[in-house]
Amino acid sequence: MTRTLRTGAALSAFALALGTTGALAQSEITVAQSSDVRTLDPSVDTSPISLNVFQNVYDALTEIAADGSVQPKLATEWTSNADSTEWTFSIREGVTFHDGTPLTAEDVVWTYEKIMADEGSPVRAYLSRVDTVEATGEYEVTFTLSAPFAPWPRQLTLVSILPSDTYQERGAEAFNTDPVGSGPFRIVSWAKDEAVTMEAFDDYWGGRPAIDRVIWRPVPSDSARAAGLLSGELDVVPLLPPALVERIAAADGVEVKTVASNRVLYIGFDTTTPPYDDVNLRRAIDHAINREAITERLLRGLGEPMGQLVAPVTFGYDPAIEPTPYDPDRARELLAESTYDGEELTFLYPNNRYAFGTEVAQAIGGFLDDIGVNVRLEGMEYSAYFPLWLGKELNSIHMFGFGPSIMDAQLPLGSLLASDSRGYWSDPEVDGLIAAQLAEADPDARQAIISEIWGMVKDNVPYSMLYNEVQAYGVASNLNWEPRPDERLLFGDATLSE
Repeated sequence: MTRTLRTGAALSAFALALGTTGALAQSEITVAQSSDVRTLDPSVDTSPISLNVFQNVYDALTEIAADGSVQPKLATEWTSNADSTEWTFSIREGVTFHDGTPLTAEDVVWTYEKIMADEGSPVRAYLSRVDTVEATGEYEVTFTLSAPFAPWPRQLTLVSILPSDTYQERGAEAFNTDPVGSGPFRIVSWAKDEAVTMEAFDDYWGGRPAIDRVIWRPVPSDSARAAGLLSGELDVVPLLPPALVERIAAADGVEVKTVASNRVLYIGFDTTTPPYDDVNLRRAIDHAINREAITERLLRGLGEPMGQLVAPVTFGYDPAIEPTPYDPDRARELLAESTYDGEELTFLYPNNRYAFGTEVAQAIGGFLDDIGVNVRLEGMEYSAYFPLWLGKELNSIHMFGFGPSIMDAQLPLGSLLASDSRGYWSDPEVDGLIAAQLAEADPDARQAIISEIWGMVKDNVPYSMLYNEVQAYGVASNLNWEPRPDERLLFGDATLSE
């Protein structure tokens, strides 16, 4: 049972089975994810499953706190020029990698240059604005960007710093299975499709973690993860479906913890194609949706109605912009004023991505039918749906969600609203405002610009916002740990009760 401290012969047998040596761990937790990691090299992967492991093993220059603010990590402070094109970061002194080598500015520069030179790395996309990165001191790094980018310190949270000498000595293939970071935990072993095991790093600059060992197990099915939690074989099960929440909350030895995530679900329209180019039709659909019924009844409280593309934890959120009120009478009036003539409209949605996603789509279909909009629901696997989003081929009504990893509005602004984005509506004035907020170093002034954009979106309805996803986690009762809005599973500050 992982809810008790491992001691004596049982722990010895466990350690021997893993082939470990040295001091035995006194405490451990087991964490379930839906699949195994793809790699242990953070320079070549950005998948959420892998990121959860990476961010316990490696450090970045900065980090996003649970409240959405950007905080120092390996960088202790930073400054920028007036237009946010040149950034200088002071690197923390006294940091060592897991193999004992010191971390300096040269490791930071080498890491960034390695990623920028690797055309096959998805991490490279985060660095597209970098012209140069150079060590301007033993513990100072300066980035020169090709264009203004005010949220640059947030962007750096996505890049894990590697030990340049160790990586080059081992080579990419060996480093993938026997990696070295500077984070609170170090990798002990990776048995593919069985477990990743990591242990507390004694010399971590931020203080040694209280939990000695964390085991990550791939458990594909919701029911198997729930059973493992209830039996005591698992200590953390993320993203519980609403149907399992009541059962787990009522069980002994476990509890359900909820957190409002950084993800907002929305309905999008291909405004370049009739009849979706008619703003009155879009406004009618916006008013036809009963968001309170969806979040309170269908999702059982695991959602909050939203009126903008970012959640409260994300920079750029404006509390003055409220959800569109449910008003079927007004929706019918707007529909009568539109060019819509009763034709069947296709409503596309991913059927295996969001909690109760199919049921939410069905509920929306019912609301639209109620005001006289004829909708045909078409669900598909997320693996087939996502490429359509990437390729801008969702040419009808479509449901999707966006949770910006750096918890900054720039990601949805650039991905959904800019003229060169994956959205279907653009406006030259919005393009100008997006550029202006990227060059604005003052957070209050930047927020004001972003709020102006949200107002234009609200008026033109290229998107009808649905709700901020509230996520539920199953957690062993003796584990003192809180989930985060960005779904990252970080255990450097977690503790176990006796």
